[in-house]
Parts: sequence; structure tokens; C-alpha cells
Amino acid sequence: MSGDTSRRWWQVVAVLAVFGLLAASCGGDDSGGGGDEASGDTTEVAEGGDPDEGEMPQYGGSVVFAREAETASPWTPASMTCDLSCHQAIRTVYDSMTYLGEDDRPHPYLLESIEPNEDFTVWTLTAREGVEFHDGTPFDADAIMDHFERMRASFLVGRSLLNIEDQAKVDDVTVELTMGTPWVTFPYYLMGQPGYVASPTWLAAVDAGTADATEPVGSGPFQYESYQTGSSFVVVRNDNYWLSDVDGNQYPYLDEIEFIVQEEDLTRERALISGEIDMTHTDKGESVISLREQVDAGDLAMYEITDAPASTYALINNAAPDSPVSDVRIRQAMAYATDQDLRNQSRTGGVFEIANGPFTPGSPGYLEDTGFPELDQEKARELVEEYKADEGVDEVKIRFDTTADPDNRATVELLQQMWSEVGIDVEIAQFEQGEFITNALNGDFEVFTWRGHGGTSPDTERVWWHSETALPIGEIALNFGRIEDDVIDENLQTIRETEDQAAVTEASEAINRRFAEQVYNIWSDWVFWSIPHKLRVHGVKTPLLLPDGTPSAIRSIGAVGGISLTQLWVDDAG
Repeated sequence: MSGDTSRRWWQVVAVLAVFGLLAASCGGDDSGGGGDEASGDTTEVAEGGDPDEGEMPQYGGSVVFAREAETASPWTPASMTCDLSCHQAIRTVYDSMTYLGEDDRPHPYLLESIEPNEDFTVWTLTAREGVEFHDGTPFDADAIMDHFERMRASFLVGRSLLNIEDQAKVDDVTVELTMGTPWVTFPYYLMGQPGYVASPTWLAAVDAGTADATEPVGSGPFQYESYQTGSSFVVVRNDNYWLSDVDGNQYPYLDEIEFIVQEEDLTRERALISGEIDMTHTDKGESVISLREQVDAGDLAMYEITDAPASTYALINNAAPDSPVSDVRIRQAMAYATDQDLRNQSRTGGVFEIANGPFTPGSPGYLEDTGFPELDQEKARELVEEYKADEGVDEVKIRFDTTADPDNRATVELLQQMWSEVGIDVEIAQFEQGEFITNALNGDFEVFTWRGHGGTSPDTERVWWHSETALPIGEIALNFGRIEDDVIDENLQTIRETEDQAAVTEASEAINRRFAEQVYNIWSDWVFWSIPHKLRVHGVKTPLLLPDGTPSAIRSIGAVGGISLTQLWVDDAG
């Protein structure tokens, strides 16, 4: 999940286990940048219509996709610690139960149907008949039952499914899930990790020690071929995949995809230009600017997915024991001391729009003015001095965590300088990626950088913000900031239970204002993902055709990584 889990300063939440799922939350508009660099001919080329529309896909070939990190091992859906890089790879092996359509609503995917009762307290899930896992096991009611038993028992993903009170097999293809309270938005959760389904036969073998948890078996368009930890993950075409394109051609088109790990944006950029790799992803402003030049020169293509940006921010542990950040005055002082214009221009090249909260333009909770503190160093100094006087301390010291990446360090050092100018002494601590995430889950931090909250339904933010997931320090919790706020809890419950979109918007706006008032996070930018690729790679901007004939949505976060790789194809011309 987004300060995230890899080397990156702003990593993606996407999510720490849930959140592919959550790599969802609220939609965005199609404006991506705050500076002049964010507009112009290059962006129009990058953001135009599908250049492959009307082209006949070719079968065969392979691509090498460089991803920014690796955080998932084992690859069992209930146990993966999954960020964006993980989701981009593992979605080739696993199908999700539902999938986001172009109408920004979940559609049945691996499921044939998903239907609620009148008050949304019982959901009926029907398996799509004829679908088999890669080992020949049928996808049926037994597979669904096994899936939810494992997910609900998961120490990580299970926190997102607390509202499921019971499950029952109705017949060979049907399962009923009974909820504790009405859950209008439940299908959104099944688009991501809580909806990734693995073969129950393989999972049982993993339990028995006769199969390897790093050799995943799903029903997806590609099958696992090989895995080298921290280096390479290779998948090959599933010749028996159950889904076809609009012309009746069976997906997928590629024979093979190799995912390699290249943590640095500059390394991936150079590898793409040199031809070492075929495609990658980036959410770094400087890389976007540089790659646009390559697009202008006709050497590369790039898809800038600006319609669903996510928030980047300094995530604060509001329950950190004996820490100044547990006091709202210090959190406010940090916000007042931050020169957002300077930070945005110097660290992102002005490519992204400065954020004022978790809800992006165009989403239900977006507000032009949330009340989030703006630059006022004198006000920041007053708050720091007031805190020191009341607490009887001579200094205010905090620890700011990041990863080992030099670029990350440079960004944190800039904030360190801004905060020190108002009397906050900042110690920077750097951690290897795995330890970084472990610290986040256990609450062993005061401040670190993160990214998330770009997607479709505000209900999917519940696992990050509701007090039910704010477990004590030392226990694994997805509410990293240990936020316990009655106002937020009440409005999250409204969002979950109502079909009234006006009520959803009102509740989301109330949450947005509460975040600003209490300064639970220090917001930075609304960033989007860009997918640069060689000219030989096609289908990057082509929507996946869902089983009901609806084109899928292509979103920066909501689709978990921005694009599906199922419909990619290559030629020998580029």
C-alpha cells in the first residue's frame, strides 16, 4: 500500500492487500497537471483516442514489463502483501470476481451474476459455468466457498470483509453471503484482491506442503511459468481462457509476459529507450516530462491515465505513543509550514495538481476548499510554541520514514527543511522495502509518505479510515494512521448503506472536511500513472471487453495498475 511498499517515495497503496481493491475510491476528471508542462501537444497525443481501434490484433510474441518493485510472496490471494506492481503482474494469473466497466460500476467477471436482496443484507453470487482453473479444477460454488473462508480468515484481507457474517452454498454454482449491515457497494470490493480467486485444489496442496505458494494457479489469461524472487516473474498464454474479444477472438493474444523489477524510474526509462524492456509504468513528474520528449520524437508511445488520479501525502500515525504527531496542533503546524507550490514544482516538475484532501476532482467528496491549512509559517511557529509550553518540553522531534531511494530521500529532506524552520526537528530514517511495510502495518512509525485513494467508491476507503481497523500499536492494521474518529465512522457507514448518491456525496464531503480539520495526513499532489511503451506494443489503450459486452474502464488506480494486459499484442514494425 502507497509510500508504499516499494522503493518509491509516493508508492502505491493499491494495496497492501486489499487494495487493488482499494486501489479504488473516488473517480477523477481528465485534467492531470498543475503546471504548463501538463498541457500541450504531447499530452494530447498521449491522451487521445485508441490508436489501435479497428486494427486486427496479432497472436504470438512476448513483452517485457519493468515494474517498480516486488512485494508479494507468497502469491496466495489471502496472504499477498500487494502493491501496484504486484497487482499488475498477478492479475494476469488471477481473474477477479467483478471488473470495473466504463460506467465506473463493477460488472460480473469471473461471476455470472452478483445480486443483492431488497435491503442489501444478502448477496447471491453465481459462478460463471465452464470456467476452469489452470489445473483443471472447476470454478463453482465450492471454489467460491473456499475463497471466502480463506479471505475472511486472513489477518490482512479479512479486515476488509468484517461485515460478512455468514456464507452458505445454495447449489453447485451459487453461494449466499449474509451481511451484518446493508452493504450496497459490496461488488466494488471484489474487483481487487478480495476478489482474486485461486484454485482451491492448489491452495489445499499449499496447505499440505505439496505445492509451492510462489507458483500461483488461477483462472486468468496467463499461467505461471517461473519466478525469481525480486527479479523476474514469467507468465505464458492460457490456451483455454474463457473470454473472447468483440470479434470472437480468444484472449489473450501474447504468448508470454516477463515482469522484471527495476526500482528506479530513471533505470526503467533508460531500459525502455535502449530496448531492454518493452513497457513500464511511472508516476514521477520528471520521468513523465522526459518521456514526453521521446513521444514527440516518435520513439515511444505513452498513455497518461489522467482520469483517475490518486492522492499522495505524508501519512501520520495519529496514535504514535509519546509522539508530538499525536497532537493535532503539531499536525496543523506541519501543514502550515509546508510550501506546497515549492514542493510541487521542485519535486514533480509541476506535472501534477496540488491536493487538498483524499477526494480528487470529479469524485463524490471533492471540495475546492476543504479547509486544509495553507502556508503560514508564523501560525505554524505559534502552534509549536503552544504545544511546547503546554507539554513542558524544550523541543519537538519526530521521525520521518522513507525507503532507500535517493529521490525519495531528497523529497523528504525538502519537507524536513520546511518543518525545521518552524521548530520541528525531523530525523530521517530509511528502510528496506519489506521492513518499511512491516513498520506501517504494526504502527512503528510517526510519519511516512504514501499514495492512495484514487478509484471508484468511497466505501472502499473504509478499511483505511474506520476505527474498526485501527488496531493497537504492534498489531497488524490496515488503518495505518490508527484514525479513530466518530465523524468519519458515521459517514463511512452512511456511504456503505445508502443508494442515494446525494447522501453519498454529502457524507464524503463531511469526511473530507474532517480530514482537513484534524490534519490526519499532510496532502501533497493528485498524481496519475503513465504507461510508456515501445511502438511495437499495441492494445495499451484498448478496453478489455467484459463478458456482458461492456468495455472495461481504464483507470490510473481503480483498474489496479492502470491497464489490463490481457488485450496487448505486438508486431514487428515498431
